[in-house]
Amino acid sequence: MGLINTSLEKNNIYIIELNNQKKRNPLSLELIKSLQNEFDYIKKNKQIKVVIIQSTGPSFSAGHDLTEVRKSAKSEIKLLNLFKACSKMMLSIRYLPQPVIACVDGIAAAAGCQLVASCDLAFASKNSYFQTPGVNIGLFCSTPMVAISRKVSSKDMMNMLLLGEKISALEAEKIKLINKVFLKKYLKKEVLKIATKITKKSNQSIKIGKSAFYKQLEMSIEKAYEYTSKVMTKNMGYNDAKEGIKAFIEKRDPNWKN
Repeated sequence: MGLINTSLEKNNIYIIELNNQKKRNPLSLELIKSLQNEFDYIKKNKQIKVVIIQSTGPSFSAGHDLTEVRKSAKSEIKLLNLFKACSKMMLSIRYLPQPVIACVDGIAAAAGCQLVASCDLAFASKNSYFQTPGVNIGLFCSTPMVAISRKVSSKDMMNMLLLGEKISALEAEKIKLINKVFLKKYLKKEVLKIATKITKKSNQSIKIGKSAFYKQLEMSIEKAYEYTSKVMTKNMGYNDAKEGIKAFIEKRDPNWKN
């Protein structure tokens, strides 16, 4: 068994499972490259509709492998390449046409918390925790905060960064780091249910919409309206939009062609 397990489930839901539970699924360079390869494959695979990232063991991901970081620190270039590879992998989630869901059971710390924040949706078991503990070891969580600070408020982000303490899943839900909390025994079932609901929508519109959503976030409100007006005009020209509107008027379920 490698660092990850993958499977294509019913309704074309693709599951990536982090599988280095003995070390608490650290984001080593090897795991980062494995995930990058998966995302490169998923991006080209039109069969896959939704992606779920989950884990085995007591941790979702404990963050970077500090033993590896310490060794890499002997060479500034080597260390920079590690963080660049990680950043590229995180951005790949954003650029995928498919929605990506984090299914968190256990602790998600530092880069592990960054991975959760990089996903489009995130759900966690009640016994899960989230943390940016870099300040505790003199290595501020600068790269993890990029993704996390785009999901939570500045005050909540700084509270996590400056204290370096664990926050509960319920607190993470409160500050909008995750969408919802479930009991551990129901977590995977509920996440699969949510993923299945998404697969029933138009792949075509989701692909257009996900890309537009992240692009407009970085624009002024005036430019965002100008850009999204063009996106909706283009979207209206596609078969799924025409079919969806026709089905709504005719009071029937749409027959997506994607």
